[in-house]
Amino acid sequence: MPQYFSERGKSHLEVIERIKSKYGDRANIQFHKTIPAPGIMGLFGKVNFEYRGYLRNDNETRAVQRIRDDDSRAAILAANGKAIPQVQTTSESAAVDIHIPGSEEQIGEVLKELRDLKGQLAISASTPPLEPFPVLAELSELMDKNDFDKAYTDSILEALRKRFSAADLENRELVQHETAVMIAGSVSYFQPEIAERPRIFILVGPTGVGKTTTIAKLAAVNGLSGNKSDVRIITVDSFRIGARAQVETYGEIMGIPVNAVDDYDELRKQIILSSDADLILVDTIGKSPRDESRIEEMRALLSACGDTAEVHLALSATTKTSDLKQIMTRFETFSYRSVILTKLDETSRIGNLVSALSESETPLSYLTDGQSVPVDIAVASPLRLLSRLKGLEYRLAELEEQYPAADLTAAWR
Repeated sequence: MPQYFSERGKSHLEVIERIKSKYGDRANIQFHKTIPAPGIMGLFGKVNFEYRGYLRNDNETRAVQRIRDDDSRAAILAANGKAIPQVQTTSESAAVDIHIPGSEEQIGEVLKELRDLKGQLAISASTPPLEPFPVLAELSELMDKNDFDKAYTDSILEALRKRFSAADLENRELVQHETAVMIAGSVSYFQPEIAERPRIFILVGPTGVGKTTTIAKLAAVNGLSGNKSDVRIITVDSFRIGARAQVETYGEIMGIPVNAVDDYDELRKQIILSSDADLILVDTIGKSPRDESRIEEMRALLSACGDTAEVHLALSATTKTSDLKQIMTRFETFSYRSVILTKLDETSRIGNLVSALSESETPLSYLTDGQSVPVDIAVASPLRLLSRLKGLEYRLAELEEQYPAADLTAAWR
């Protein structure tokens, strides 16, 4: 009775290598399938791969190896211009010993290379077939060009296959519009709580992501808008004289008080002195995500703002995919409430950002796309995020009605 096996892994190659390592030539793979893992609403989980088959008995294994060896010998002889001898196979012997004088070592090397090549071909042959629906194949390529994570793209494609019939999957307009809806819904959007005055808004993040300019924009849209609020700015970035001068200049132009602090006691004092304000914006010095001790020092200092303070993480849209998760993980010590995406004008691909936000379930609060204060800032919304994707088509009027969003800067444009 045959012995069966079942192996799972995160990729086809991982499972194939595990099977070859465990069972060698005895393994005969019969079929494979994908196993979805739980995700957000069942749509954005990762995918595992499962392979099943049975183990050949010793006679079957020897027969397979003989066929491989015969094929390899024939290939070597042909490559050396030798005739392929006719082999008489009997029940006693299914192979013949072919001797080429002076070439045993060469034959051994070539045999090894051929076997390695056959192993690679077997792996290639075991990978899934090409996408049977051209519209989905086009969509997969489009999402790759927008730099979406592969697991995120696979989740979208799998959700489309489950939701639509084969006929619907040939409808390009329907598929792309539904994809836009799923992308929009995969990210959550920050909703500030109505709290007693003052609202304390702290912005943290790595060096060079544009925190100071973002603080100035937030000060402008809150302090100079129609419903003018009493806004104060506190900067703990006094180590960088240029940054301090920059925020003080913004404050002077807007008529908004700016105070610089160096330590916990000074920060606590300024928070108390500003308790009659509507909004206190706290600008911080940039920290490398690799410098854990400095990040912890900043967290301890910012605790002077009290338990009700909101911490928000500024992320540059130009951040490399490999760095995104590291930054978000290292700054978790601040218990940030949302992410603000900056420098959107400096990149044309944001799929990696959407993928990371979806996976972490972190709300998105603001988008900034330039240096102009206060114009280049907007409240994050599904439609504004979709507008940053290249090549994706959807019914704009329908989504505008579904996802209305406030315009913070209409008065200045």
